[in-house]
Amino acid sequence: MAMVNRVLAAFIVVVGFLAWANLIATPIYHDGSPDYPVWQLLNYFMAVSAIIILVKGFLMRRAHAHEDGECPNTLEHLRVSIAFYGAVVLTMLFFWEWIWTLNPESETGDAVTSHLIYFPIVDALLVVLALLVGRRLWKEGSGS
Repeated sequence: MAMVNRVLAAFIVVVGFLAWANLIATPIYHDGSPDYPVWQLLNYFMAVSAIIILVKGFLMRRAHAHEDGECPNTLEHLRVSIAFYGAVVLTMLFFWEWIWTLNPESETGDAVTSHLIYFPIVDALLVVLALLVGRRLWKEGSGS
């Protein structure tokens, strides 16, 4: 299980880094066309990452909720809550936007504008949660 945690951690962190780098680089290399081929490919990896982050956030929340009888650790509670609720928001926004873009007939004026607004938010949220959850998975993989 430790190796699986490390592989998942590496995967989501690499995808988070690629999303960050491409978010910064898109205005530099994009030719202004309505197609974003790098994002179209990266979105599949981001979908898998979002699901991993959601599942791990849920498992962290469930494990934290079962620590009855102990004095609650506020910082740990905050980390777990951010991971879980952030993953819920990430997953909802990502799949709503991504499925919308998979329908070519939906790419009209308002839809394109909403993609320009929501996808950078989704990308930033994915990067933050990938680092937070990836760090946790990596620590669990090393046994500490």
